[in-house]
Amino acid sequence: MAPLCAALLLAWTGLAVAHPPDDRDGDGVDDADDNCPDDANTLQDDADADGEGDACDGCTDADGDGFGDASLPASSCDPDCDDAEPLAFPGNSELWYDGVDGDCDGGSDFDADGDGHDTLASGGLDCDDTKASISPDATESWYDFVDDDCDGNDADQDLDGHDAGHAGGGDCDDLDAAVSPSASERWYDGVDQDCSGGSDLDADGDGFDSGAHGGDDCDDGSAEVYPGAPDDPYDGRITDCDSALEYDGDSDGHRSTDWGGADCDDTSSAVHPGAVELWYDGVDQDCDGNDDDQDRDGFVAAEAGGDDCLDTDRDTHPEGTELWYDGVDQDCDGNDGDQDDDGHDDPRVGGGDCDDDDAAVSPDAQEVWYDGVDQDCDGQSDDDADGDGFDAASRGGGDCDDADATIWSGHPGFDAECTPLEPDTADGAAPWGLEAPAPARTGCATVGSLSLAGAALAALALARRRRR
Repeated sequence: MAPLCAALLLAWTGLAVAHPPDDRDGDGVDDADDNCPDDANTLQDDADADGEGDACDGCTDADGDGFGDASLPASSCDPDCDDAEPLAFPGNSELWYDGVDGDCDGGSDFDADGDGHDTLASGGLDCDDTKASISPDATESWYDFVDDDCDGNDADQDLDGHDAGHAGGGDCDDLDAAVSPSASERWYDGVDQDCSGGSDLDADGDGFDSGAHGGDDCDDGSAEVYPGAPDDPYDGRITDCDSALEYDGDSDGHRSTDWGGADCDDTSSAVHPGAVELWYDGVDQDCDGNDDDQDRDGFVAAEAGGDDCLDTDRDTHPEGTELWYDGVDQDCDGNDGDQDDDGHDDPRVGGGDCDDDDAAVSPDAQEVWYDGVDQDCDGQSDDDADGDGFDAASRGGGDCDDADATIWSGHPGFDAECTPLEPDTADGAAPWGLEAPAPARTGCATVGSLSLAGAALAALALARRRRR
Protein backbone atom coordinates (compact mmCIF):
# COMPACT_ATOMS: atom_id res chain seq x y z
CA MET A 1 0.00 0.00 0.00
CA ALA A 2 3.00 2.31 0.39
CA PRO A 3 3.26 3.08 -3.34
CA LEU A 4 -0.46 3.76 -3.47
CA CYS A 5 -0.36 6.09 -0.52
CA ALA A 6 2.60 7.94 -1.95
CA ALA A 7 0.87 8.36 -5.24
CA LEU A 8 -2.25 9.67 -3.56
CA LEU A 9 -0.25 12.06 -1.51
CA LEU A 10 1.48 13.39 -4.58
CA ALA A 11 -1.86 13.79 -6.35
CA TRP A 12 -3.41 15.71 -3.48
CA THR A 13 -0.49 17.99 -2.95
CA GLY A 14 0.14 18.54 -6.66
CA LEU A 15 3.86 18.18 -6.05
CA ALA A 16 5.84 16.90 -8.92
CA VAL A 17 7.53 13.68 -8.16
CA ALA A 18 9.79 11.55 -10.11
CA HIS A 19 8.29 8.39 -11.67
CA PRO A 20 9.69 5.16 -10.42
CA PRO A 21 12.12 3.61 -12.83
CA ASP A 22 9.61 0.79 -13.70
CA ASP A 23 6.34 2.77 -14.37
CA ARG A 24 5.42 2.28 -17.96
CA ASP A 25 2.06 3.97 -17.74
CA GLY A 26 3.50 6.84 -15.72
CA ASP A 27 0.73 6.71 -13.13
CA GLY A 28 3.25 6.83 -10.32
CA VAL A 29 2.80 3.23 -9.40
CA ASP A 30 5.65 0.83 -9.92
CA ASP A 31 4.81 -1.69 -12.51
CA ALA A 32 5.39 -4.43 -10.00
CA ASP A 33 2.60 -2.99 -7.88
CA ASP A 34 0.45 -1.54 -10.65
CA ASN A 35 -2.79 -3.52 -11.32
CA CYS A 36 -2.79 -1.97 -14.79
CA PRO A 37 0.91 -1.43 -15.70
CA ASP A 38 0.07 -0.22 -19.17
CA ASP A 39 -2.96 1.90 -18.29
CA ALA A 40 -2.72 4.81 -15.97
CA ASN A 41 -4.60 3.83 -12.85
CA THR A 42 -3.35 6.17 -10.27
CA LEU A 43 -5.95 5.11 -7.65
CA GLN A 44 -5.55 1.45 -8.51
CA ASP A 45 -9.37 0.95 -8.57
CA ASP A 46 -10.41 -2.69 -8.89
CA ALA A 47 -14.18 -2.92 -8.47
CA ASP A 48 -14.44 -6.65 -8.85
CA ALA A 49 -11.23 -7.21 -6.78
CA ASP A 50 -9.93 -9.61 -9.33
CA GLY A 51 -6.42 -8.03 -9.25
CA GLU A 52 -6.96 -6.41 -12.60
CA GLY A 53 -7.60 -2.71 -12.26
CA ASP A 54 -10.68 -1.09 -13.58
CA ALA A 55 -8.63 0.91 -16.09
CA CYS A 56 -7.59 -2.22 -17.90
CA ASP A 57 -10.11 -4.91 -16.79
CA GLY A 58 -12.09 -6.04 -19.89
CA CYS A 59 -15.06 -7.16 -17.74
CA THR A 60 -15.43 -5.69 -14.34
CA ASP A 61 -17.97 -8.10 -12.71
CA ALA A 62 -18.01 -7.27 -9.05
CA ASP A 63 -20.91 -9.60 -8.20
CA GLY A 64 -19.67 -12.46 -10.37
CA ASP A 65 -22.90 -12.96 -12.25
CA GLY A 66 -21.25 -12.72 -15.70
CA PHE A 67 -22.30 -9.16 -16.36
CA GLY A 68 -20.00 -6.19 -15.83
CA ASP A 69 -20.11 -2.59 -14.80
CA ALA A 70 -20.74 -0.78 -18.05
CA SER A 71 -19.77 2.55 -16.48
CA LEU A 72 -16.09 1.55 -16.43
CA PRO A 73 -14.22 2.44 -19.63
CA ALA A 74 -12.39 -0.81 -20.02
CA SER A 75 -15.32 -3.09 -19.37
CA SER A 76 -16.59 -4.56 -22.60
CA CYS A 77 -18.82 -7.42 -21.29
CA ASP A 78 -22.62 -7.23 -21.17
CA PRO A 79 -23.64 -4.56 -18.74
CA ASP A 80 -25.01 -5.47 -15.32
CA CYS A 81 -27.77 -3.22 -13.91
CA ASP A 82 -26.50 -3.79 -10.39
CA ASP A 83 -22.94 -5.19 -10.26
CA ALA A 84 -23.16 -5.34 -6.52
CA GLU A 85 -26.11 -7.78 -6.62
CA PRO A 86 -25.35 -11.22 -8.00
CA LEU A 87 -29.13 -11.90 -8.35
CA ALA A 88 -29.57 -8.97 -10.70
CA PHE A 89 -28.53 -9.38 -14.31
CA PRO A 90 -30.10 -9.36 -17.75
CA GLY A 91 -32.07 -12.52 -18.54
CA ASN A 92 -32.48 -13.51 -14.93
CA SER A 93 -35.91 -14.56 -13.69
CA GLU A 94 -37.54 -11.78 -11.70
CA LEU A 95 -38.28 -12.55 -8.08
CA TRP A 96 -40.99 -10.04 -7.31
CA TYR A 97 -41.25 -7.87 -4.28
CA ASP A 98 -37.68 -8.59 -2.95
CA GLY A 99 -36.41 -5.11 -3.77
CA VAL A 100 -34.03 -6.41 -6.50
CA ASP A 101 -34.46 -5.80 -10.20
CA GLY A 102 -33.51 -9.36 -10.92
CA ASP A 103 -33.98 -9.27 -14.69
CA CYS A 104 -32.50 -5.81 -15.07
CA ASP A 105 -35.47 -4.59 -17.09
CA GLY A 106 -35.46 -1.31 -15.24
CA GLY A 107 -39.03 -1.75 -14.08
CA SER A 108 -40.27 -1.68 -10.50
CA ASP A 109 -39.76 -4.88 -8.57
CA PHE A 110 -43.18 -4.15 -7.01
CA ASP A 111 -45.12 -4.01 -10.29
CA ALA A 112 -45.45 -7.62 -11.34
CA ASP A 113 -48.20 -6.98 -13.90
CA GLY A 114 -46.25 -4.14 -15.51
CA ASP A 115 -49.15 -1.71 -15.43
CA GLY A 116 -46.93 1.05 -14.08
CA HIS A 117 -48.26 0.89 -10.53
CA ASP A 118 -46.62 -0.74 -7.55
CA THR A 119 -48.60 -3.11 -5.38
CA LEU A 120 -50.47 -1.80 -2.35
CA ALA A 121 -48.28 -3.91 -0.08
CA SER A 122 -45.20 -2.02 -1.17
CA GLY A 123 -46.76 1.38 -0.81
CA GLY A 124 -48.16 1.62 -4.31
CA LEU A 125 -51.77 1.89 -5.50
CA ASP A 126 -52.22 -1.30 -7.53
CA CYS A 127 -54.90 -3.36 -5.79
CA ASP A 128 -54.30 -6.44 -7.96
CA ASP A 129 -50.68 -6.81 -9.19
CA THR A 130 -51.52 -9.96 -11.12
CA LYS A 131 -53.60 -8.20 -13.78
CA ALA A 132 -52.41 -5.25 -15.86
CA SER A 133 -56.08 -4.44 -16.52
CA ILE A 134 -56.48 -3.53 -12.86
CA SER A 135 -54.80 -0.33 -11.74
CA PRO A 136 -55.62 3.21 -10.67
CA ASP A 137 -55.57 4.20 -14.35
CA ALA A 138 -58.01 1.52 -15.50
CA THR A 139 -61.65 2.21 -16.45
CA GLU A 140 -64.13 0.67 -14.01
CA SER A 141 -66.51 -1.96 -15.29
CA TRP A 142 -69.34 -1.68 -12.78
CA TYR A 143 -70.97 -4.45 -10.81
CA ASP A 144 -68.68 -7.28 -12.01
CA PHE A 145 -67.17 -7.76 -8.54
CA VAL A 146 -63.79 -6.52 -9.83
CA ASP A 147 -62.38 -3.19 -8.63
CA ASP A 148 -60.75 -2.27 -11.93
CA ASP A 149 -59.58 1.21 -10.94
CA CYS A 150 -58.51 0.23 -7.42
CA ASP A 151 -60.61 2.88 -5.75
CA GLY A 152 -62.27 0.32 -3.49
CA ASN A 153 -65.63 0.64 -5.27
CA ASP A 154 -67.22 -1.60 -7.84
CA ALA A 155 -70.91 -1.28 -6.86
CA ASP A 156 -71.52 2.42 -6.12
CA GLN A 157 -71.35 4.11 -9.48
CA ASP A 158 -72.97 7.37 -8.39
CA LEU A 159 -70.68 7.56 -5.32
CA ASP A 160 -73.53 8.26 -2.94
CA GLY A 161 -72.20 5.79 -0.39
CA HIS A 162 -74.67 3.02 -1.24
CA ASP A 163 -74.06 0.02 -3.45
CA ALA A 164 -76.49 -0.69 -6.26
CA GLY A 165 -79.41 -2.93 -5.41
CA HIS A 166 -78.50 -5.46 -8.11
CA ALA A 167 -75.01 -5.69 -6.62
CA GLY A 168 -76.27 -6.54 -3.17
CA GLY A 169 -76.73 -2.98 -1.92
CA GLY A 170 -79.76 -0.84 -1.30
CA ASP A 171 -79.36 1.90 -3.92
CA CYS A 172 -82.41 1.69 -6.19
CA ASP A 173 -80.88 4.09 -8.76
CA ASP A 174 -77.07 3.93 -8.86
CA LEU A 175 -76.83 6.53 -11.60
CA ASP A 176 -78.31 9.29 -9.44
CA ALA A 177 -76.45 10.34 -6.29
CA ALA A 178 -79.65 12.02 -5.08
CA VAL A 179 -81.31 8.62 -4.84
CA SER A 180 -80.22 6.30 -2.06
CA PRO A 181 -81.48 4.77 1.19
CA SER A 182 -80.18 7.80 3.09
CA ALA A 183 -81.75 10.40 0.80
CA SER A 184 -84.77 12.45 1.84
CA GLU A 185 -87.94 11.51 -0.04
CA ARG A 186 -89.60 14.17 -2.17
CA TRP A 187 -93.18 13.01 -2.45
CA TYR A 188 -95.32 12.91 -5.57
CA ASP A 189 -92.46 13.54 -8.07
CA GLY A 190 -92.43 9.98 -9.42
CA VAL A 191 -88.98 9.23 -7.94
CA ASP A 192 -88.34 6.92 -4.99
CA GLN A 193 -85.50 8.99 -3.53
CA ASP A 194 -85.07 7.01 -0.32
CA CYS A 195 -85.30 3.62 -2.06
CA SER A 196 -87.94 2.45 0.36
CA GLY A 197 -89.64 0.52 -2.40
CA GLY A 198 -92.97 2.04 -1.56
CA SER A 199 -95.11 4.19 -3.78
CA ASP A 200 -93.90 7.76 -4.24
CA LEU A 201 -97.58 8.73 -4.01
CA ASP A 202 -98.07 7.28 -0.51
CA ALA A 203 -96.48 9.79 1.84
CA ASP A 204 -97.97 8.33 5.00
CA GLY A 205 -96.95 4.76 4.13
CA ASP A 206 -100.36 3.26 4.75
CA GLY A 207 -100.34 1.34 1.47
CA PHE A 208 -102.73 3.66 -0.38
CA ASP A 209 -101.77 6.36 -2.90
CA SER A 210 -102.88 9.92 -2.37
CA GLY A 211 -106.32 10.76 -3.68
CA ALA A 212 -104.86 13.96 -5.13
CA HIS A 213 -102.53 11.89 -7.30
CA GLY A 214 -104.82 9.24 -8.68
CA GLY A 215 -105.13 7.11 -5.55
CA ASP A 216 -107.93 6.73 -3.04
CA ASP A 217 -106.29 7.83 0.22
CA CYS A 218 -108.37 10.79 1.39
CA ASP A 219 -105.64 11.93 3.83
CA ASP A 220 -102.10 11.04 2.76
CA GLY A 221 -100.67 12.81 5.76
CA SER A 222 -102.03 10.29 8.26
CA ALA A 223 -101.31 6.57 8.21
CA GLU A 224 -104.50 6.04 10.23
CA VAL A 225 -106.65 7.27 7.37
CA TYR A 226 -107.12 5.04 4.32
CA PRO A 227 -109.88 3.08 2.60
CA GLY A 228 -111.10 0.33 4.89
CA ALA A 229 -109.38 1.69 8.01
CA PRO A 230 -111.15 1.23 11.34
CA ASP A 231 -113.52 4.13 11.78
CA ASP A 232 -115.35 5.38 14.82
CA PRO A 233 -118.53 6.64 13.17
CA TYR A 234 -119.28 8.94 16.06
CA ASP A 235 -115.99 10.80 16.56
CA GLY A 236 -116.57 13.40 13.85
CA ARG A 237 -113.62 12.13 11.83
CA ILE A 238 -113.77 9.94 8.75
CA THR A 239 -110.77 7.56 8.81
CA ASP A 240 -111.97 4.92 6.34
CA CYS A 241 -112.28 7.42 3.45
CA ASP A 242 -115.92 6.50 3.08
CA SER A 243 -117.86 9.37 1.63
CA ALA A 244 -120.89 8.36 3.68
CA LEU A 245 -122.11 10.55 6.49
CA GLU A 246 -120.30 10.59 9.76
CA TYR A 247 -122.49 9.36 12.61
CA ASP A 248 -123.65 6.60 10.28
CA GLY A 249 -122.25 3.49 11.91
CA ASP A 250 -123.78 0.99 9.49
CA SER A 251 -122.94 3.04 6.37
CA ASP A 252 -126.49 2.91 5.06
CA GLY A 253 -126.53 6.61 4.25
CA HIS A 254 -128.65 7.60 7.24
CA ARG A 255 -127.45 9.26 10.41
CA SER A 256 -128.23 7.60 13.71
CA THR A 257 -131.19 8.87 15.71
CA ASP A 258 -128.75 9.25 18.61
CA TRP A 259 -126.97 11.93 16.60
CA GLY A 260 -129.91 13.81 15.18
CA GLY A 261 -130.66 11.45 12.30
CA ALA A 262 -133.54 9.13 11.52
CA ASP A 263 -131.80 5.72 11.50
CA CYS A 264 -133.46 3.80 14.33
CA ASP A 265 -130.83 1.02 14.28
CA ASP A 266 -127.39 2.28 13.28
CA THR A 267 -125.86 -1.18 13.64
CA SER A 268 -127.75 -2.69 10.69
CA SER A 269 -127.57 -1.35 7.14
CA ALA A 270 -130.88 -3.08 6.43
CA VAL A 271 -132.65 -0.77 8.86
CA HIS A 272 -133.14 2.87 7.89
CA PRO A 273 -135.83 5.21 6.58
CA GLY A 274 -136.97 3.98 3.17
CA ALA A 275 -135.91 0.37 3.72
CA VAL A 276 -138.29 -2.42 2.71
CA GLU A 277 -140.30 -3.47 5.74
CA LEU A 278 -140.37 -7.19 6.53
CA TRP A 279 -143.60 -7.40 8.41
CA TYR A 280 -144.08 -9.15 11.75
CA ASP A 281 -140.37 -10.07 12.27
CA GLY A 282 -139.91 -7.84 15.29
CA VAL A 283 -137.68 -5.41 13.34
CA ASP A 284 -138.82 -1.99 12.21
CA GLN A 285 -136.82 -1.94 8.97
CA ASP A 286 -138.14 1.39 7.65
CA CYS A 287 -137.97 3.12 11.05
CA ASP A 288 -141.57 4.31 10.94
CA GLY A 289 -142.35 2.78 14.32
CA ASN A 290 -144.56 0.10 12.82
CA ASP A 291 -143.74 -3.55 12.19
CA ASP A 292 -147.11 -5.17 12.99
CA ASP A 293 -149.83 -3.10 11.28
CA GLN A 294 -149.23 -3.45 7.56
CA ASP A 295 -152.51 -1.88 6.42
CA ARG A 296 -152.09 0.90 9.00
CA ASP A 297 -155.67 0.58 10.21
CA GLY A 298 -154.60 0.95 13.83
CA PHE A 299 -154.90 -2.73 14.69
CA VAL A 300 -152.01 -5.18 15.18
CA ALA A 301 -151.96 -8.13 12.80
CA ALA A 302 -152.90 -11.54 14.09
CA GLU A 303 -149.47 -12.75 12.84
CA ALA A 304 -147.88 -10.39 15.35
CA GLY A 305 -150.13 -11.35 18.24
CA GLY A 306 -152.89 -8.83 17.50
CA ASP A 307 -156.53 -9.24 16.42
CA ASP A 308 -156.47 -7.85 12.86
CA CYS A 309 -157.46 -10.92 10.87
CA LEU A 310 -156.53 -9.41 7.47
CA ASP A 311 -153.65 -6.94 7.80
CA THR A 312 -153.49 -6.11 4.11
CA ASP A 313 -156.99 -4.54 4.05
CA ARG A 314 -157.60 -1.31 5.93
CA ASP A 315 -161.37 -2.04 6.03
CA THR A 316 -160.87 -5.33 7.82
CA HIS A 317 -160.25 -5.16 11.56
CA PRO A 318 -162.15 -5.77 14.81
CA GLU A 319 -164.10 -2.55 14.35
CA GLY A 320 -164.75 -2.99 10.65
CA THR A 321 -168.24 -3.00 9.13
CA GLU A 322 -169.20 -6.51 8.05
CA LEU A 323 -170.25 -6.93 4.44
CA TRP A 324 -172.11 -10.20 4.66
CA TYR A 325 -171.56 -13.20 2.41
CA ASP A 326 -168.59 -11.65 0.42
CA GLY A 327 -165.99 -14.09 1.69
CA VAL A 328 -164.29 -11.43 3.83
CA ASP A 329 -164.63 -11.25 7.59
CA GLN A 330 -164.50 -7.45 7.82
CA ASP A 331 -165.02 -7.26 11.60
CA CYS A 332 -162.68 -10.20 12.32
CA ASP A 333 -165.27 -12.05 14.45
CA GLY A 334 -164.88 -15.22 12.46
CA ASN A 335 -168.31 -14.95 10.86
CA ASP A 336 -169.19 -13.81 7.36
CA GLY A 337 -172.14 -16.13 6.62
CA ASP A 338 -174.37 -16.10 9.74
CA GLN A 339 -175.73 -12.60 10.06
CA ASP A 340 -178.41 -13.50 12.62
CA ASP A 341 -175.90 -15.48 14.75
CA ASP A 342 -178.22 -18.48 15.00
CA GLY A 343 -175.41 -20.89 14.26
CA HIS A 344 -176.39 -21.50 10.63
CA ASP A 345 -174.82 -19.84 7.58
CA ASP A 346 -176.78 -18.30 4.77
CA PRO A 347 -177.24 -20.49 1.66
CA ARG A 348 -175.15 -17.95 -0.30
CA VAL A 349 -172.08 -19.17 1.54
CA GLY A 350 -173.09 -22.82 1.54
CA GLY A 351 -175.26 -22.84 4.67
CA GLY A 352 -178.86 -23.93 5.32
CA ASP A 353 -180.36 -20.86 7.00
CA CYS A 354 -183.26 -19.84 4.75
CA ASP A 355 -183.66 -16.47 6.48
CA ASP A 356 -180.32 -15.17 7.83
CA ASP A 357 -181.95 -11.99 9.07
CA ASP A 358 -184.06 -13.84 11.66
CA ALA A 359 -182.36 -15.86 14.39
CA ALA A 360 -185.70 -17.66 14.98
CA VAL A 361 -185.44 -19.19 11.52
CA SER A 362 -182.93 -21.98 10.98
CA PRO A 363 -182.75 -25.71 10.30
CA ASP A 364 -182.78 -26.26 14.09
CA ALA A 365 -185.81 -24.03 14.79
CA GLN A 366 -189.27 -25.32 15.86
CA GLU A 367 -191.84 -24.78 13.13
CA VAL A 368 -194.76 -22.47 14.00
CA TRP A 369 -197.57 -23.51 11.63
CA TYR A 370 -199.75 -21.19 9.61
CA ASP A 371 -197.75 -17.96 10.32
CA GLY A 372 -196.34 -17.67 6.82
CA VAL A 373 -192.77 -18.37 8.02
CA ASP A 374 -190.79 -21.51 7.31
CA GLN A 375 -189.02 -21.54 10.70
CA ASP A 376 -187.22 -24.89 10.26
CA CYS A 377 -186.15 -24.11 6.70
CA ASP A 378 -187.36 -27.46 5.38
CA GLY A 379 -188.80 -25.75 2.31
CA GLN A 380 -192.28 -27.24 2.79
CA SER A 381 -195.55 -25.31 3.05
CA ASP A 382 -196.15 -23.65 6.35
CA ASP A 383 -199.86 -24.48 5.92
CA ASP A 384 -199.48 -28.30 5.75
CA ALA A 385 -198.88 -29.31 9.34
CA ASP A 386 -199.52 -33.04 8.77
CA GLY A 387 -197.24 -33.12 5.76
CA ASP A 388 -199.68 -34.95 3.56
CA GLY A 389 -199.05 -32.58 0.68
CA PHE A 390 -202.28 -30.65 1.13
CA ASP A 391 -202.53 -27.26 2.84
CA ALA A 392 -205.04 -26.87 5.60
CA ALA A 393 -208.53 -25.87 4.51
CA SER A 394 -208.33 -22.98 6.97
CA ARG A 395 -205.35 -21.62 4.99
CA GLY A 396 -207.14 -21.95 1.66
CA GLY A 397 -206.00 -25.49 1.00
CA GLY A 398 -207.95 -28.72 0.49
CA ASP A 399 -206.98 -30.60 3.63
CA CYS A 400 -210.05 -30.81 5.79
CA ASP A 401 -208.01 -32.37 8.59
CA ASP A 402 -204.44 -30.99 8.71
CA ALA A 403 -203.65 -32.94 11.83
CA ASP A 404 -204.07 -36.33 10.13
CA ALA A 405 -201.95 -37.13 7.12
CA THR A 406 -204.42 -39.86 6.11
CA ILE A 407 -207.30 -37.46 5.63
CA TRP A 408 -207.75 -34.65 3.15
CA SER A 409 -210.50 -33.23 0.95
CA GLY A 410 -211.01 -35.28 -2.16
CA HIS A 411 -209.75 -38.45 -0.53
CA PRO A 412 -211.73 -41.40 -2.12
CA GLY A 413 -213.00 -42.46 1.29
CA PHE A 414 -214.20 -39.05 2.48
CA ASP A 415 -216.53 -36.40 1.29
CA ALA A 416 -215.65 -32.72 1.00
CA GLU A 417 -216.23 -32.23 4.74
CA CYS A 418 -213.92 -35.21 5.49
CA THR A 419 -216.92 -37.40 6.48
CA PRO A 420 -216.13 -41.06 5.82
CA LEU A 421 -218.21 -42.65 3.08
CA GLU A 422 -219.99 -45.99 3.73
CA PRO A 423 -219.14 -48.95 1.51
CA ASP A 424 -221.77 -50.29 -0.95
CA THR A 425 -222.71 -53.52 0.77
CA ALA A 426 -225.31 -54.55 -1.80
CA ASP A 427 -222.78 -55.61 -4.36
CA GLY A 428 -219.89 -55.84 -1.96
CA ALA A 429 -217.92 -53.03 -3.68
CA ALA A 430 -216.46 -49.89 -2.06
CA PRO A 431 -218.19 -46.73 -3.14
CA TRP A 432 -214.88 -45.11 -4.11
CA GLY A 433 -214.18 -47.85 -6.66
CA LEU A 434 -211.97 -50.08 -4.49
CA GLU A 435 -212.59 -53.71 -3.93
CA ALA A 436 -213.76 -54.20 -0.43
CA PRO A 437 -211.54 -56.75 1.18
CA ALA A 438 -212.87 -59.41 3.48
CA PRO A 439 -213.27 -58.08 6.96
CA ALA A 440 -210.43 -58.83 9.21
CA ARG A 441 -211.29 -60.20 12.53
CA THR A 442 -209.65 -58.87 15.54
CA GLY A 443 -210.20 -59.29 19.18
CA CYS A 444 -212.06 -56.00 19.36
CA ALA A 445 -213.60 -55.16 16.03
CA THR A 446 -213.56 -55.77 12.39
CA VAL A 447 -211.26 -53.51 10.39
CA GLY A 448 -212.80 -52.82 7.07
CA SER A 449 -211.25 -52.10 3.75
CA LEU A 450 -211.90 -48.37 4.25
CA SER A 451 -209.35 -47.92 6.99
CA LEU A 452 -206.76 -50.03 5.19
CA ALA A 453 -207.14 -48.04 2.00
CA GLY A 454 -206.96 -44.78 3.90
CA ALA A 455 -203.79 -45.84 5.59
CA ALA A 456 -202.21 -46.82 2.28
CA LEU A 457 -203.08 -43.50 0.70
CA ALA A 458 -201.79 -41.57 3.70
CA ALA A 459 -198.48 -43.43 3.52
CA LEU A 460 -198.23 -42.66 -0.19
CA ALA A 461 -198.89 -38.97 0.43
CA LEU A 462 -196.23 -38.81 3.18
CA ALA A 463 -193.68 -40.44 0.93
CA ARG A 464 -194.38 -37.94 -1.84
CA ARG A 465 -193.98 -35.04 0.64
CA ARG A 466 -190.60 -36.28 1.80
CA ARG A 467 -189.34 -36.63 -1.73
CA ARG A 468 -189.95 -32.94 -2.26
